[in-house]
Amino acid sequence: LILARAFIKKNLIGILVCFFIAIPSWLIGKIFPVIGGPVIAILAGMLITCFWTNKKNAEAGIKWTSKIILQTAVVLLGFGMNLGVILQTGRQSLPLSSAQLALFAYRMAASQSAKRSF
Repeated sequence: LILARAFIKKNLIGILVCFFIAIPSWLIGKIFPVIGGPVIAILAGMLITCFWTNKKNAEAGIKWTSKIILQTAVVLLGFGMNLGVILQTGRQSLPLSSAQLALFAYRMAASQSAKRSF
């Protein structure tokens, strides 16, 4: 009970900030599904960060939410995905992913050879 009170005291403000960004973003994302709630939440967070200068009281809760809640949400989303959809999406994005990987390998090799020439 004492640990729970300490946790709440330390994290409540940050968790509430994240909650009050997430719920409207989710609702707006339902209205504009092409953009989606996550993109709206990221934009809202960026906008709030520009104007909110003293985040000291909320920092611990925001960090906890972004680490624990976000990771848990990603895992739960993974459980809800259809394996056929995953394979189809992977097949469709394979050419783009391969091109990106080749470009990355080329740039890394070029930067390494440039470092050796000095």
